[in-house]
Amino acid sequence: MEKVLKFLKWIGIASSIGIVGGLSSLLLNILIEHKINNIFLLPLIFFIVGIFIDKFPEIRRTGVDRVVSALKYNKELSFLHGILKILLTGLIISVGGSAGKEGPCVQASAAFADTLYKKLNLKNRELVLLTGIAGGLGGAFLAPIGAAIFTCEIIERENFRYINLIPPIIASIMGYLIVHFVLKKDHLIHVSNLSYQINFLDLALFIVAALFCTYLSKFYIKFYLKVKELFETKLNNYTSRLTIAGFLLIPIFLIAPEVSGLSLSLVENLFTVSYPIYLLALLLIFKIFATSLTIGSGSPGGLVIPSICIGSLSGALFASIFNLDPTPFIVLGIATVVSATTNTPLGTIVICTEIFGFHLSIPAAVGAIIGYQLTKFETLYHHLKF
Repeated sequence: MEKVLKFLKWIGIASSIGIVGGLSSLLLNILIEHKINNIFLLPLIFFIVGIFIDKFPEIRRTGVDRVVSALKYNKELSFLHGILKILLTGLIISVGGSAGKEGPCVQASAAFADTLYKKLNLKNRELVLLTGIAGGLGGAFLAPIGAAIFTCEIIERENFRYINLIPPIIASIMGYLIVHFVLKKDHLIHVSNLSYQINFLDLALFIVAALFCTYLSKFYIKFYLKVKELFETKLNNYTSRLTIAGFLLIPIFLIAPEVSGLSLSLVENLFTVSYPIYLLALLLIFKIFATSLTIGSGSPGGLVIPSICIGSLSGALFASIFNLDPTPFIVLGIATVVSATTNTPLGTIVICTEIFGFHLSIPAAVGAIIGYQLTKFETLYHHLKF
Protein backbone atom coordinates (compact mmCIF):
# COMPACT_ATOMS: atom_id res chain seq x y z
CA MET A 1 0.00 0.00 0.00
CA GLU A 2 2.83 2.37 0.87
CA LYS A 3 4.42 1.85 -2.56
CA VAL A 4 1.09 2.55 -4.26
CA LEU A 5 0.63 5.81 -2.34
CA LYS A 6 4.17 6.87 -3.12
CA PHE A 7 3.62 6.15 -6.81
CA LEU A 8 0.33 8.09 -6.83
CA LYS A 9 2.07 10.98 -5.07
CA TRP A 10 4.74 11.14 -7.77
CA ILE A 11 2.09 10.95 -10.50
CA GLY A 12 0.40 14.00 -8.99
CA ILE A 13 3.67 15.91 -8.58
CA ALA A 14 4.96 15.05 -12.06
CA SER A 15 1.60 15.86 -13.68
CA SER A 16 1.48 19.27 -11.97
CA ILE A 17 5.01 20.06 -13.12
CA GLY A 18 4.20 18.91 -16.66
CA ILE A 19 1.12 21.15 -16.78
CA VAL A 20 3.28 24.15 -15.85
CA GLY A 21 5.79 23.13 -18.51
CA GLY A 22 3.04 22.90 -21.12
CA LEU A 23 1.52 26.25 -20.12
CA SER A 24 4.99 27.83 -20.29
CA SER A 25 5.36 26.60 -23.86
CA LEU A 26 1.88 27.87 -24.73
CA LEU A 27 2.67 31.33 -23.36
CA LEU A 28 5.89 31.48 -25.32
CA ASN A 29 4.14 30.33 -28.51
CA ILE A 30 1.59 33.13 -28.15
CA LEU A 31 4.35 35.72 -27.72
CA ILE A 32 6.33 34.41 -30.70
CA GLU A 33 3.29 34.45 -33.00
CA HIS A 34 2.91 38.21 -32.45
CA LYS A 35 5.92 39.07 -34.59
CA ILE A 36 7.48 42.52 -34.62
CA ASN A 37 7.97 42.97 -38.36
CA ASN A 38 10.70 45.58 -38.17
CA ILE A 39 14.25 44.26 -37.79
CA PHE A 40 15.53 47.81 -37.28
CA LEU A 41 13.99 47.58 -33.81
CA LEU A 42 16.45 44.79 -32.94
CA PRO A 43 18.94 47.05 -31.08
CA LEU A 44 16.15 48.69 -29.07
CA ILE A 45 14.52 45.40 -28.07
CA PHE A 46 17.89 43.85 -27.24
CA PHE A 47 18.79 46.97 -25.22
CA ILE A 48 15.59 46.64 -23.14
CA VAL A 49 16.20 42.92 -22.55
CA GLY A 50 19.81 43.68 -21.59
CA ILE A 51 18.63 46.04 -18.84
CA PHE A 52 16.60 43.21 -17.29
CA ILE A 53 19.52 40.78 -17.53
CA ASP A 54 21.84 43.22 -15.76
CA LYS A 55 19.22 43.41 -13.02
CA PHE A 56 18.49 39.66 -12.95
CA PRO A 57 21.50 37.76 -14.38
CA GLU A 58 19.76 34.42 -13.66
CA ILE A 59 17.65 34.91 -16.81
CA ARG A 60 20.58 35.15 -19.24
CA ARG A 61 21.23 32.65 -22.04
CA THR A 62 19.85 29.12 -21.96
CA GLY A 63 17.68 27.72 -19.18
CA VAL A 64 19.35 24.30 -19.34
CA ASP A 65 22.66 25.68 -18.06
CA ARG A 66 20.86 27.60 -15.32
CA VAL A 67 19.03 24.51 -14.02
CA VAL A 68 22.11 22.27 -14.20
CA SER A 69 24.10 24.95 -12.35
CA ALA A 70 21.39 25.21 -9.68
CA LEU A 71 21.57 21.47 -9.08
CA LYS A 72 25.35 21.28 -9.22
CA TYR A 73 25.97 24.19 -6.82
CA ASN A 74 22.75 23.88 -4.78
CA LYS A 75 21.39 27.24 -5.98
CA GLU A 76 17.75 28.24 -5.65
CA LEU A 77 15.57 28.58 -8.75
CA SER A 78 13.03 31.41 -8.84
CA PHE A 79 9.71 30.78 -10.58
CA LEU A 80 9.25 34.53 -11.14
CA HIS A 81 12.61 34.63 -12.92
CA GLY A 82 11.43 31.71 -15.05
CA ILE A 83 8.28 33.60 -16.10
CA LEU A 84 10.32 36.74 -16.78
CA LYS A 85 12.66 34.68 -18.95
CA ILE A 86 9.71 33.40 -20.99
CA LEU A 87 8.42 36.94 -21.56
CA LEU A 88 11.81 38.31 -22.59
CA THR A 89 12.60 35.33 -24.83
CA GLY A 90 9.25 35.80 -26.54
CA LEU A 91 10.23 39.41 -27.20
CA ILE A 92 13.67 38.41 -28.52
CA ILE A 93 12.33 35.74 -30.90
CA SER A 94 9.37 37.86 -32.06
CA VAL A 95 11.75 40.59 -33.27
CA GLY A 96 13.93 38.00 -35.04
CA GLY A 97 16.53 36.87 -32.51
CA SER A 98 17.89 33.41 -33.34
CA ALA A 99 16.99 31.44 -30.22
CA GLY A 100 14.95 28.42 -29.19
CA LYS A 101 11.87 28.30 -26.99
CA GLU A 102 12.91 25.23 -24.98
CA GLY A 103 15.39 26.96 -22.61
CA PRO A 104 12.91 29.36 -20.95
CA CYS A 105 10.28 26.61 -20.68
CA VAL A 106 12.85 24.38 -18.95
CA GLN A 107 13.80 27.08 -16.45
CA ALA A 108 10.19 28.02 -15.62
CA SER A 109 9.09 24.39 -15.25
CA ALA A 110 12.16 23.43 -13.21
CA ALA A 111 11.74 26.50 -10.98
CA PHE A 112 8.13 25.47 -10.28
CA ALA A 113 9.38 21.95 -9.51
CA ASP A 114 11.97 23.41 -7.14
CA THR A 115 9.20 25.33 -5.37
CA LEU A 116 7.24 22.09 -4.90
CA TYR A 117 10.40 20.43 -3.61
CA LYS A 118 10.66 23.00 -0.82
CA LYS A 119 6.94 23.37 -0.05
CA LEU A 120 6.25 19.62 0.07
CA ASN A 121 9.53 18.82 1.80
CA LEU A 122 10.51 16.28 -0.85
CA LYS A 123 13.73 14.31 -0.50
CA ASN A 124 15.21 13.87 -3.98
CA ARG A 125 15.91 17.29 -5.51
CA GLU A 126 17.70 15.87 -8.54
CA LEU A 127 14.68 13.79 -9.51
CA VAL A 128 12.35 16.75 -8.93
CA LEU A 129 14.44 19.00 -11.19
CA LEU A 130 14.73 16.21 -13.76
CA THR A 131 10.93 16.15 -13.81
CA GLY A 132 10.86 19.93 -14.18
CA ILE A 133 13.22 19.93 -17.15
CA ALA A 134 11.22 17.17 -18.86
CA GLY A 135 7.95 19.05 -18.36
CA GLY A 136 9.39 22.06 -20.16
CA LEU A 137 10.97 20.03 -22.96
CA GLY A 138 7.89 17.89 -23.57
CA GLY A 139 5.82 20.98 -24.38
CA ALA A 140 8.58 22.67 -26.38
CA PHE A 141 9.68 19.68 -28.50
CA LEU A 142 6.32 17.88 -28.77
CA ALA A 143 8.26 14.63 -28.44
CA PRO A 144 7.43 13.39 -24.93
CA ILE A 145 9.43 10.16 -24.66
CA GLY A 146 12.54 11.56 -26.31
CA ALA A 147 12.35 14.70 -24.18
CA ALA A 148 12.35 12.61 -20.98
CA ILE A 149 15.38 10.55 -22.07
CA PHE A 150 17.11 13.74 -23.27
CA THR A 151 16.55 15.20 -19.79
CA CYS A 152 18.09 12.25 -17.96
CA GLU A 153 21.13 12.31 -20.25
CA ILE A 154 21.64 16.03 -19.56
CA ILE A 155 21.63 15.63 -15.78
CA GLU A 156 22.96 12.11 -15.16
CA ARG A 157 25.15 11.87 -18.27
CA GLU A 158 26.16 8.31 -19.21
CA ASN A 159 25.09 6.86 -15.86
CA PHE A 160 21.39 7.70 -15.78
CA ARG A 161 19.14 5.12 -14.15
CA TYR A 162 15.98 3.98 -15.88
CA ILE A 163 13.98 4.26 -12.62
CA ASN A 164 14.50 8.03 -12.79
CA LEU A 165 12.75 8.11 -16.16
CA ILE A 166 9.25 7.54 -14.77
CA PRO A 167 8.42 10.99 -13.28
CA PRO A 168 10.09 12.84 -16.21
CA ILE A 169 8.06 10.78 -18.70
CA ILE A 170 4.83 11.64 -16.88
CA ALA A 171 5.73 15.35 -16.79
CA SER A 172 6.84 15.35 -20.41
CA ILE A 173 3.62 13.67 -21.56
CA MET A 174 1.54 16.24 -19.65
CA GLY A 175 3.52 19.11 -21.17
CA TYR A 176 3.03 17.60 -24.62
CA LEU A 177 -0.72 17.06 -24.12
CA ILE A 178 -1.31 20.64 -22.99
CA VAL A 179 0.32 22.06 -26.13
CA HIS A 180 -1.15 19.38 -28.41
CA PHE A 181 -4.78 19.91 -27.37
CA VAL A 182 -4.65 23.70 -27.31
CA LEU A 183 -2.62 24.32 -30.49
CA LYS A 184 -3.67 21.12 -32.31
CA LYS A 185 -0.03 20.40 -33.13
CA ASP A 186 1.39 16.88 -33.25
CA HIS A 187 5.05 17.66 -33.95
CA LEU A 188 7.55 20.47 -33.67
CA ILE A 189 8.32 20.13 -37.39
CA HIS A 190 5.46 19.37 -39.81
CA VAL A 191 6.45 17.51 -42.95
CA SER A 192 3.96 15.19 -44.65
CA ASN A 193 4.58 12.08 -46.74
CA LEU A 194 8.18 11.50 -45.72
CA SER A 195 9.22 8.21 -47.30
CA TYR A 196 12.59 6.58 -47.81
CA GLN A 197 13.66 3.03 -48.47
CA ILE A 198 17.03 2.28 -46.88
CA ASN A 199 19.64 -0.11 -48.30
CA PHE A 200 23.12 -1.25 -47.29
CA LEU A 201 24.88 1.32 -49.47
CA ASP A 202 23.06 4.03 -47.56
CA LEU A 203 24.82 3.06 -44.35
CA ALA A 204 28.18 4.02 -45.82
CA LEU A 205 26.72 7.32 -47.02
CA PHE A 206 25.20 7.94 -43.60
CA ILE A 207 28.59 7.47 -41.91
CA VAL A 208 30.29 9.91 -44.30
CA ALA A 209 27.43 12.41 -43.89
CA ALA A 210 27.61 12.12 -40.09
CA LEU A 211 31.34 12.87 -40.18
CA PHE A 212 30.64 15.88 -42.42
CA CYS A 213 27.92 17.19 -40.06
CA THR A 214 30.03 16.46 -36.97
CA TYR A 215 32.87 18.68 -38.16
CA LEU A 216 30.38 21.42 -38.95
CA SER A 217 29.12 20.95 -35.38
CA LYS A 218 32.64 21.42 -34.08
CA PHE A 219 32.92 24.68 -36.02
CA TYR A 220 29.54 25.79 -34.62
CA ILE A 221 30.60 25.00 -31.04
CA LYS A 222 33.97 26.74 -31.35
CA PHE A 223 32.50 29.80 -33.07
CA TYR A 224 29.70 30.17 -30.51
CA LEU A 225 32.11 29.86 -27.57
CA LYS A 226 34.49 32.37 -29.17
CA VAL A 227 31.71 34.91 -29.68
CA LYS A 228 30.53 34.36 -26.10
CA GLU A 229 34.07 34.87 -24.81
CA LEU A 230 34.50 38.09 -26.82
CA PHE A 231 31.29 39.57 -25.43
CA GLU A 232 32.28 38.61 -21.88
CA THR A 233 35.83 39.97 -22.03
CA LYS A 234 35.30 43.12 -24.09
CA LEU A 235 32.05 44.48 -22.60
CA ASN A 236 31.21 44.88 -18.93
CA ASN A 237 27.42 44.69 -18.94
CA TYR A 238 24.66 42.84 -20.76
CA THR A 239 22.89 46.01 -21.88
CA SER A 240 25.83 46.97 -24.10
CA ARG A 241 26.45 43.35 -25.19
CA LEU A 242 22.90 42.80 -26.38
CA THR A 243 22.62 46.24 -28.00
CA ILE A 244 25.74 45.61 -30.11
CA ALA A 245 24.47 42.13 -30.98
CA GLY A 246 21.18 43.70 -32.12
CA PHE A 247 23.01 46.03 -34.50
CA LEU A 248 25.17 43.18 -35.87
CA LEU A 249 22.10 41.02 -36.54
CA ILE A 250 20.41 43.59 -38.79
CA PRO A 251 22.57 42.99 -41.92
CA ILE A 252 22.34 39.21 -41.41
CA PHE A 253 18.54 39.28 -41.38
CA LEU A 254 18.39 41.74 -44.29
CA ILE A 255 20.39 39.27 -46.41
CA ALA A 256 18.86 36.05 -45.01
CA PRO A 257 15.53 36.63 -43.22
CA GLU A 258 15.02 32.83 -43.20
CA VAL A 259 17.52 32.42 -40.34
CA SER A 260 15.71 34.80 -37.99
CA GLY A 261 13.57 33.56 -35.10
CA LEU A 262 12.97 29.84 -34.66
CA SER A 263 13.58 29.14 -38.40
CA LEU A 264 11.38 26.03 -38.22
CA SER A 265 9.67 26.96 -41.51
CA LEU A 266 13.12 26.87 -43.13
CA VAL A 267 13.66 23.35 -41.77
CA GLU A 268 10.32 22.23 -43.19
CA ASN A 269 11.06 23.80 -46.59
CA LEU A 270 14.35 21.90 -46.89
CA PHE A 271 12.39 18.66 -47.32
CA THR A 272 10.43 19.93 -50.33
CA VAL A 273 12.30 22.90 -51.85
CA SER A 274 15.49 22.44 -53.84
CA TYR A 275 18.01 25.06 -52.69
CA PRO A 276 21.27 25.64 -54.61
CA ILE A 277 24.47 24.59 -52.84
CA TYR A 278 25.76 28.13 -52.39
CA LEU A 279 22.49 29.24 -50.76
CA LEU A 280 22.48 26.30 -48.33
CA ALA A 281 26.08 27.12 -47.34
CA LEU A 282 25.25 30.81 -46.82
CA LEU A 283 22.12 30.02 -44.78
CA LEU A 284 24.15 27.62 -42.64
CA ILE A 285 26.83 30.22 -41.95
CA PHE A 286 24.30 32.96 -41.27
CA LYS A 287 22.33 30.75 -38.86
CA ILE A 288 25.50 29.93 -36.92
CA PHE A 289 26.42 33.64 -36.81
CA ALA A 290 22.89 34.73 -35.81
CA THR A 291 22.60 32.16 -33.01
CA SER A 292 26.08 32.92 -31.69
CA LEU A 293 25.36 36.65 -31.59
CA THR A 294 21.91 36.24 -30.03
CA ILE A 295 22.68 33.72 -27.26
CA GLY A 296 26.42 34.41 -27.03
CA SER A 297 25.72 38.03 -26.13
CA GLY A 298 23.67 36.82 -23.17
CA SER A 299 20.14 36.96 -24.54
CA PRO A 300 17.69 34.50 -22.96
CA GLY A 301 16.69 31.61 -25.19
CA GLY A 302 17.37 28.01 -26.05
CA LEU A 303 20.15 26.50 -28.16
CA VAL A 304 18.55 23.20 -29.19
CA ILE A 305 16.05 24.51 -31.76
CA PRO A 306 18.73 26.64 -33.49
CA SER A 307 20.88 23.48 -33.51
CA ILE A 308 18.00 21.65 -35.22
CA CYS A 309 18.02 24.27 -37.98
CA ILE A 310 21.83 24.18 -38.30
CA GLY A 311 21.72 20.37 -38.43
CA SER A 312 19.03 20.34 -41.11
CA LEU A 313 21.04 22.77 -43.27
CA SER A 314 24.19 20.66 -42.75
CA GLY A 315 22.42 17.48 -43.89
CA ALA A 316 20.75 19.22 -46.83
CA LEU A 317 24.10 20.68 -47.90
CA PHE A 318 25.71 17.22 -47.91
CA ALA A 319 22.83 15.77 -49.94
CA SER A 320 22.98 18.65 -52.40
CA ILE A 321 26.74 18.31 -52.93
CA PHE A 322 26.36 14.62 -53.90
CA ASN A 323 22.93 15.00 -55.56
CA LEU A 324 21.18 12.67 -53.09
CA ASP A 325 17.63 12.49 -51.76
CA PRO A 326 17.78 15.09 -48.94
CA THR A 327 15.18 13.49 -46.65
CA PRO A 328 17.33 11.04 -44.62
CA PHE A 329 20.31 13.38 -44.61
CA ILE A 330 18.31 16.28 -43.17
CA VAL A 331 17.16 14.03 -40.32
CA LEU A 332 20.72 12.70 -39.92
CA GLY A 333 22.07 16.26 -39.82
CA ILE A 334 19.60 17.27 -37.13
CA ALA A 335 20.48 14.24 -35.01
CA THR A 336 24.21 14.75 -35.48
CA VAL A 337 24.32 18.42 -34.55
CA VAL A 338 21.90 18.19 -31.62
CA SER A 339 23.68 15.15 -30.18
CA ALA A 340 27.11 16.71 -30.74
CA THR A 341 26.22 20.03 -29.11
CA THR A 342 24.32 18.58 -26.14
CA ASN A 343 25.97 15.14 -25.66
CA THR A 344 22.56 13.41 -25.58
CA PRO A 345 22.62 10.65 -28.23
CA LEU A 346 19.77 8.43 -27.00
CA GLY A 347 17.34 11.27 -26.35
CA THR A 348 18.16 12.82 -29.71
CA ILE A 349 17.52 9.54 -31.56
CA VAL A 350 14.12 9.12 -29.92
CA ILE A 351 13.15 12.77 -30.49
CA CYS A 352 13.98 12.47 -34.20
CA THR A 353 12.08 9.18 -34.43
CA GLU A 354 9.01 10.73 -32.76
CA ILE A 355 9.07 13.74 -35.08
CA PHE A 356 9.97 12.15 -38.41
CA GLY A 357 8.89 8.53 -38.08
CA PHE A 358 10.43 5.14 -37.38
CA HIS A 359 11.60 4.63 -40.97
CA LEU A 360 14.11 7.48 -40.48
CA SER A 361 15.41 6.23 -37.15
CA ILE A 362 18.51 4.60 -38.71
CA PRO A 363 20.03 7.80 -40.17
CA ALA A 364 19.11 9.54 -36.91
CA ALA A 365 20.90 6.84 -34.90
CA VAL A 366 24.03 6.91 -37.08
CA GLY A 367 24.24 10.68 -36.88
CA ALA A 368 23.56 10.94 -33.14
CA ILE A 369 26.10 8.27 -32.18
CA ILE A 370 28.91 9.59 -34.39
CA GLY A 371 28.19 13.20 -33.40
CA TYR A 372 28.31 12.28 -29.73
CA GLN A 373 31.41 10.11 -29.90
CA LEU A 374 33.49 12.70 -31.75
CA THR A 375 32.48 15.73 -29.68
CA LYS A 376 31.57 14.41 -26.23
CA PHE A 377 34.24 16.53 -24.53
CA GLU A 378 32.86 19.63 -26.24
CA THR A 379 29.45 21.24 -25.89
CA LEU A 380 27.67 24.56 -26.25
CA TYR A 381 26.76 24.47 -22.55
CA HIS A 382 29.09 25.55 -19.77
CA HIS A 383 27.79 23.12 -17.13
CA LEU A 384 27.31 20.03 -19.33
CA LYS A 385 30.99 19.38 -19.94
CA PHE A 386 32.64 16.20 -18.66
